[in-house]
Amino acid sequence: MRYFVAVAEERNFRAAAQRLHITQPPLSRAIADLESELGVVLLRRDSRSVALTAAGAEALRQFRDLLAQADRVVARLAALRESLPTLRLGLLNWLDINRLPELEGRLRRSGLVAGVECELMASHEAVSAVQRGTLDAALVAAPIECQGLWCRTLAQLPFSAWVPASSGLAKRRVLSLCDLNSTPPFYRFRRSINPLLYDHLDHQYGAHGFVPAQEVPASDVMGVLARIGAGQGATCIPTPLAVHRYAGVVRRPLRERITMDVALVCGDGLTDELKQVLAEGAGTLLAR
Repeated sequence: MRYFVAVAEERNFRAAAQRLHITQPPLSRAIADLESELGVVLLRRDSRSVALTAAGAEALRQFRDLLAQADRVVARLAALRESLPTLRLGLLNWLDINRLPELEGRLRRSGLVAGVECELMASHEAVSAVQRGTLDAALVAAPIECQGLWCRTLAQLPFSAWVPASSGLAKRRVLSLCDLNSTPPFYRFRRSINPLLYDHLDHQYGAHGFVPAQEVPASDVMGVLARIGAGQGATCIPTPLAVHRYAGVVRRPLRERITMDVALVCGDGLTDELKQVLAEGAGTLLAR
């Protein structure tokens, strides 16, 4: 209909094609297909001009009205979309963000949000941001103190050993926790950052008889991996980090099962429906 209106108003196929930003052959085919579909001739053509038939004049009036109505509908729907909120989401800074577009697409298709703004951050920072209201929701390492927030555990992630590629441990296919004492220090995050998770892991280490010979507090995952890559120390961190390669570092499965949870925390501003869609979609970031 838009193609026909352009030709009818311009009375020239070349001018109409330029107006529509297309070439002339597909425009001519489109008009011919329209006339065939309707079973009437809409335009009379000769080498110099284009004229409307009686049916063409009626089609021009009707198509203009229909297109104007369609434009009004599109504008109203666009206005509805603009009234939807943008979800502010915190993500664990070691997640595989290559899968983020899948989560964003799922949230947009739900019709509950206009878009998603994501920020990578540590779990304790994300919880604080949700409590302050600067984030709407966040994926965090758990257990974690999140008083006053809606919280749901989404997955349980196993840990692996991460050791220098230059060490003798790198030659083994599987490692035990106690093997890591042969390449001190053992890096761990400070207990003050997340006491619940620290104690949760400490309990698991103790149950398997592992006590680090030399423990060093770690500030961030990437810094730890850089040190290990330089041949200094070892650590245990979630297996999903293995989606990337880190220079000088190898990952080895642990004989012992060490795990932590990933949870979704949400502020009061999210509806139950959006929480459910977000919880289901977040699984795409956690799948191995």
